[in-house]
Amino acid sequence: MSLPSEEEMSQIENAVYRKSLDLLIDHTRRVQDCVRALANGFDSYLARDIAELKGDCEKISVLENDADKVKREILDQMTKAAPGLLYREDLLRLVFKVDEVAESAISISRLLLRLANVDWIPQKEIGEGMRTMTTETLLTFELLRDAIMALVMNPTRVVDLVARVHGGESKVDNLYHDLDFKALSEVKQIERLLIFRDLLALIEDTTDTIKLASDDLRVLALHRVA
Repeated sequence: MSLPSEEEMSQIENAVYRKSLDLLIDHTRRVQDCVRALANGFDSYLARDIAELKGDCEKISVLENDADKVKREILDQMTKAAPGLLYREDLLRLVFKVDEVAESAISISRLLLRLANVDWIPQKEIGEGMRTMTTETLLTFELLRDAIMALVMNPTRVVDLVARVHGGESKVDNLYHDLDFKALSEVKQIERLLIFRDLLALIEDTTDTIKLASDDLRVLALHRVA
């Protein structure tokens, strides 16, 4: 049996790359659903609706498992079907960063549930600020999703969209620092202060991960338009 020619290998790798991008879009959509469910979970947490919050946590867990299955399918495509694919490492790095966002959503939702079970709810202004941070994190991820879709259809737009992701991350970062200072100033119980600051940091770290994913995406886009 003869080995495939260089042209045939190129066709195989292009097909694998296109399939991997389609799977990446599917994976991103599922992770986005995780972040959206987390935003809903914050509403349940602040409303002290533990039953609803449990449902949100379970939904996020199911969505994360679904996203993980797609991630494994991408890894299988990239490592078995086309191990020598150009820019393979850049694409894998992007996939892992996007997946970290879903993992963060699970961690935050579980922390919210633990806090709700002991009725540790921040005062209104801090709580509303946390909800705003989470909403802005969702909006920033939606910008990342748009940029990933542009990689397939119009890679020249990716750089502009990545800049908007950076803008979203900067907005969340500013909210984080304002709320962290407000917590230091207003939360008197040290145990609650520590856990609320941890919660704020987890949300901010999630948006940092989205920004890092957008940087990896920009590299891929530049390869495609070069």
